[in-house]
Amino acid sequence: MNGWAPATVTYSPDGEVLSVAVSEPRFSPGEKALLLASRRADQQPRGSHGWLISEATAPENQFKFRVGAPTTDFAAKALATAQESWQKKHGDKAGMDHLLWRVEKQD
Repeated sequence: MNGWAPATVTYSPDGEVLSVAVSEPRFSPGEKALLLASRRADQQPRGSHGWLISEATAPENQFKFRVGAPTTDFAAKALATAQESWQKKHGDKAGMDHLLWRVEKQD
């Protein structure tokens, strides 16, 4: 990203340099600026609602947000059901903190 490009050197059997090939930079300066700006934006803190905290707390946005109807996350619902079932079957000492759960979609 900072302009370094690898060079490939081809030598003859006698050790003489036959050719040197230098790769072109992968990104133009404009593309690099866009990529870095995107990375900085991705690192900005966001609330659980997905909005940037700086935007969500700005006084000029106080009455500009609205919340639509909720949507059911069926994968999360299936996971919660499976975890509750496991908890009932194995009791409080089931080691739930150490279990990894995989949610798969059936076709």
